[in-house]
Amino acid sequence: MKWLFKKDLKDIHSIQKVETEWGIQFPPDYIDIVRIYNASTPSPNTIDTSRLRGKAFGELLDFNLDSQENILSLYDELKNKIPERVYPIAMDPGGNFICYDFREDENNPIILRWDHEQKFMVAHGEIIIEDHVKESDNYYLDFVAHCFTDAITKLYGEEIEESNSWNKFQDESHLSQFSGEDLFQLNRIRALQGLPPIIK
Repeated sequence: MKWLFKKDLKDIHSIQKVETEWGIQFPPDYIDIVRIYNASTPSPNTIDTSRLRGKAFGELLDFNLDSQENILSLYDELKNKIPERVYPIAMDPGGNFICYDFREDENNPIILRWDHEQKFMVAHGEIIIEDHVKESDNYYLDFVAHCFTDAITKLYGEEIEESNSWNKFQDESHLSQFSGEDLFQLNRIRALQGLPPIIK
């Protein structure tokens, strides 16, 4: 496994600041990765859930709390759409999140995937979205793994290459071999660098 496009963690104490803010303690295996690979993207980057196959894991959320999109600011945007004691730790290009679920066990939180698409059913050719008392009940939370290490061990798919010269990442003929969630992730990173998307 590789971790790509990392942003150096400016303040090691920011992890503890987030824990204090949320009233939780992250498991050691996750902290170990964040300290070294803050805000990076794992390669390979595809994961299955209890409900869906072939979804992007995405990139770890940023613990540099002075950045515009950091782990606390993204949680503030999401908190009404997820249950209490569920916290995002990674985000894919489509706005879905990998989360820790502390509801059942404070010491051993499980890994879930929050889907930004609202739950719906189709009846007589029409899409019906049910009303729920809690907004968080409108969204799927799918089981991914019993711990962070298990989640990243299950990742599969084509490996993304990171080049120090950046030339390989600009090579559109090389990148056109990617598809699906992997291509979506690559295009998001290209957009951040001011590069046009790869279109197949």
